[in-house]
Amino acid sequence: MTAPAAVSRSFALAHPVPVSVSQRARSPKMRRRRLQSALLGDVMVSDEAILEFPDGLFGFATCRKWVLVDAGRPGWMWLHALDHPALAFLLADPFESFPGFAVELSAHDLATLDAQTATEVAVFAIVTLPMSPDAPMTMNLQGPVAIALPSRRGRQLVLSDARFGAKAVIESPFVTTAQVLP
Repeated sequence: MTAPAAVSRSFALAHPVPVSVSQRARSPKMRRRRLQSALLGDVMVSDEAILEFPDGLFGFATCRKWVLVDAGRPGWMWLHALDHPALAFLLADPFESFPGFAVELSAHDLATLDAQTATEVAVFAIVTLPMSPDAPMTMNLQGPVAIALPSRRGRQLVLSDARFGAKAVIESPFVTTAQVLP
């Protein structure tokens, strides 16, 4: 059995987000399509920017094609369903807000992501936006999203580390001070 591979944040920070809201495909040879987002408006997406999630995301197993869209802050982006105009998740770099956060990828995770090593994989946490202005935003550290950008494949993970909860409070998208709720 192969030992789990640790993910570092260096790959996620060293590689740009595939699509920005203002980006327009410039090459006439590049095939592109329009993502009609209820949240972000119209976004032009090249086929090379489309991510495949073979298993979907938890609760959205039939949504297998996604696009990363820049959220305007380093380490923050939208994971937008390609075929569902209103389905988008805010993702954030959990390593920035939680320096002790760690992820180990199994051989099965790497195979599903079509990645040779963990250094090809970026890991992001899904951010839950509050229903009221005085409630905090939270990050789901137990169900992070792993994306191998070279293969354009993604997978939602389930972490069993009790140190990280499904509701890790973050004060603001522009503040990195954070705490994990019990």
